[in-house]
Amino acid sequence: MKEISENEFPEIEGTKVTHRYIDTGGINIHIAEAGEGEPLLMLHGWPQHWYMWKKQIPLFAKHFQVIAADIKGFGWSDAPEKGYTKDELADELVILIKTLGYNEIRLMSHDWGGWIGFIAAAKNPGLIKQHFATNIAPIWPKLDLKLIPATIKLSYMIPVSMPYFGPKILAKGNYQRWLFKRGNTRKEGWTEEEMNVFADRFRDISRAEASSKLYRDFILKEYLPLGLGKYRKYHLKTPSYILFGIEDRQVSTAFLRGYEHYSDDIKIELVEKAGHFIVDEQPDLVNERAMNFFKIA
Repeated sequence: MKEISENEFPEIEGTKVTHRYIDTGGINIHIAEAGEGEPLLMLHGWPQHWYMWKKQIPLFAKHFQVIAADIKGFGWSDAPEKGYTKDELADELVILIKTLGYNEIRLMSHDWGGWIGFIAAAKNPGLIKQHFATNIAPIWPKLDLKLIPATIKLSYMIPVSMPYFGPKILAKGNYQRWLFKRGNTRKEGWTEEEMNVFADRFRDISRAEASSKLYRDFILKEYLPLGLGKYRKYHLKTPSYILFGIEDRQVSTAFLRGYEHYSDDIKIELVEKAGHFIVDEQPDLVNERAMNFFKIA
């Protein structure tokens, strides 16, 4: 088991956060924990890590045992050479939940964390009690002409996914900073410190390579099968709520269609004047909607 040095993690005001590593079968997954009660797992997106939930952890720790995890290859979790298809990461999530001793959890997610969560919930009925997601689509896109411009919008993935060049780009951190500021949807802007807390983790070339493989696998192995209905054999029973900033420059609202026949209960709320990083842009709105969804008075 890897040793923990609390000083290496950014601090969160308003609550005590502890850190530990969970061995999920030879892979050490870092988790940050706060509060007590029923488990609420928080799963980040790219290019962030557990710290993206800094405005959520203090509030939800008053009601839950909050577990903010770093996806494999991100943050402080191990970054092995293989295992970055979303099905593999979803299986990793299931192992993490089981290793923590839970048979059922609530999930709060963003971006790839939400995609991984939808896969895990669809393939493992009953494991995820409720799923609150931001700026990610369900895993059943509607295949029509609207997906052409939606696919073009995903072109930001291409530089990241390139062998050799992708990791080099990510290690410098400028690409991630550009994505944060793209569209200027955060009124107060991003400080260098806020961007660096995420971008600096990619200086470890193994993490830069992990992200490159994550996107390369999606483009080469997953995107076409997704459009052809890879997940249509699964039916989602987990009540889910998607809060989506419509000024997202990465993920198109065109992907928010096609799920109706494959899920029992997905509600989608579109938010104006918000972009992809809605959790950072409008944390109060995210907190309010999530609290209401989880039925916390």
